[in-house]
Amino acid sequence: MRATQHSDEVWIFRGGHMMKVDLKKIVEGIEFHGDESHSYLKISSGEVVLFTDDEIAAAESDEDLSVHAEWFREAIEQAREFINNEDDYLPLPSKFEFHEYSVMEEFILSLPVEEQRDELLSLIKGKGAFARFKQGLERFLLLEKWYQFRDQALAELAKGWCRDNGIEFQ
Repeated sequence: MRATQHSDEVWIFRGGHMMKVDLKKIVEGIEFHGDESHSYLKISSGEVVLFTDDEIAAAESDEDLSVHAEWFREAIEQAREFINNEDDYLPLPSKFEFHEYSVMEEFILSLPVEEQRDELLSLIKGKGAFARFKQGLERFLLLEKWYQFRDQALAELAKGWCRDNGIEFQ
């Protein structure tokens, strides 16, 4: 597998053909990855997929799928395809690999106004830090700037993951 990046898209060359992977989809997969759900890049198609623990459990069972809603049956079928072809899937980084607290500190330290830095640094100490941080951002009208900074940090995590998995960037 060989890959090249153009803007926010990653191109994967497999079996003589090009496949495009949208880096934004990888970022979304990282964000949706949770305690009971796991995101993967399906190598053969370049798509990002997410499976819940319930879908995997149902796919591994012998239960009658006709009792489930159509959308859940489809999800179970995709989970079965995953179970039977795990080598075709690369796990995306989990949300736990994205150290949001460190990113918050980096963001605060990047602010040019000392008053904002000092207050926001004091707000992120102890329990309830994320809620207080958000309130402080709203007070200083920095919420949009924070989300842009956070999105960039997630994109860097996604790019690093691509590099670690043999996807080259130009």
